[in-house]
Amino acid sequence: MIINLFFLQVSYRELFENVRGKKILDNPDGHNAAVILTTPSFARDLENADIMGQFAKLMAGSADLGKFHVLSAVVDHLAAPTGSLRSHQGVSVLRGHLDHMLPHLWQPLPPKSKDDADSVSALTFSLGDPSVTLPLARTTFHNSRPSTLLTSEFDLAHSVPRLTQQAEKHSQFVKVSLDHDIESLAHLDMWAPLMPLTQPRTVTESFGNIIRGIEVDGNTIPASTELEDIVNKLHKQNGPSGVLSGPVGVWAMVTPDPNASGALEEWFEEAPEPITALPDVEDIRETVEQTAQHLKLLYSHGGRLYKILSGGGGWGAKKGLLSLDPQRAHFSFSEEEEMQNFIQSMNGGGFTPEGSQIQFFMSAPALPENTAEPFTPGVVFGISGDVAVPEEADPIKGFIGQHFGALSNSAIYLSGQGLPGGKETKLSVPHSRVYSRESEVKMGAFENLAYELADVGTIALAGLKH
Repeated sequence: MIINLFFLQVSYRELFENVRGKKILDNPDGHNAAVILTTPSFARDLENADIMGQFAKLMAGSADLGKFHVLSAVVDHLAAPTGSLRSHQGVSVLRGHLDHMLPHLWQPLPPKSKDDADSVSALTFSLGDPSVTLPLARTTFHNSRPSTLLTSEFDLAHSVPRLTQQAEKHSQFVKVSLDHDIESLAHLDMWAPLMPLTQPRTVTESFGNIIRGIEVDGNTIPASTELEDIVNKLHKQNGPSGVLSGPVGVWAMVTPDPNASGALEEWFEEAPEPITALPDVEDIRETVEQTAQHLKLLYSHGGRLYKILSGGGGWGAKKGLLSLDPQRAHFSFSEEEEMQNFIQSMNGGGFTPEGSQIQFFMSAPALPENTAEPFTPGVVFGISGDVAVPEEADPIKGFIGQHFGALSNSAIYLSGQGLPGGKETKLSVPHSRVYSRESEVKMGAFENLAYELADVGTIALAGLKH
């Protein structure tokens, strides 16, 4: 659900009164645990036993529970539903049975490896076969913790809930219950707002995350040549237009050999034409929407997006190389996993195997607020970005149930079947989303404020100063 409140400071008493009694909080299945994602302004409140105890009591609903368990985390932003690119501050809640939703919640974890000493904590959400790992927000200046991931147990047998145990974690697995588990990453929807810079090209020479050569018009050229030409051209055009406010982020969509799939070959033929000039706002919207649909199709057939970290320059053997972001997981791999990845790369299973297709895209400049696929509420994770929001834009009003999710300022990490060259991949395109949508029948109509489920909801506290 979404609640918009306009207090100069949060009145939790008033917030609880606004929510208490809503059908969305009924708990007929006796769920005894909740995952609570909140934005940094509310980080300190997660350590307030009185506030969190009342929240636990609220989440317990009408069920007669002795204990209620809460996993609370601070994220960068909440994900808005209904196609909005805006992020929200507030609270997003997922409720379920402890042993199913939060297995081994109270089991101590091994300490972080030295390589992960500076990494923020993270949550991994299982949606069936695919999983999404969400890095948490940095909260040093909010509560003196590098990041915040807390487990709490409350005794509800008394008139006032009592905190009986609490612990801090650096990671936790969360099982999200859907009507039907998602079978693979190909069945997880994706939306990435990018604009095409080149046509799809065949990779002729690569090693690991380094691309040396691509084929253009039947000839092999250095991998960066064509890309450098178009990026330099766009930067020269930017002088009078001012569309680009900073460096251009460039991504590569790497797709398996199209000859292995008739659908892939057909989609490549229908790929959106590369831009030859910087578009205006309306053209950006149209280009992004067309390209996002194309990328979604490629993604469903094994295509993966990688950010270009460096390229061009140099001479001799280094001339024209392109380097893809090699990071595929939030936490570092073990030595055994690193060796397996190396062997896989040596056997032609790296980031860009020879014969695969590669196409280059640039991130869109600040997008109009309504440039997005018309999402319905569901489970959504993604990456934040700059939005050209109208000065007098009205916040969403009322309740929207059965919506859960959050955004990272940096990246999310996906794992599951159907990933060529590895079991994990990174998604870092600004404003990109991965999501699972509930059916319209189950979700009910927004206007009627229908709540068929009480398992998920978002309390978005828009416009708050805290």
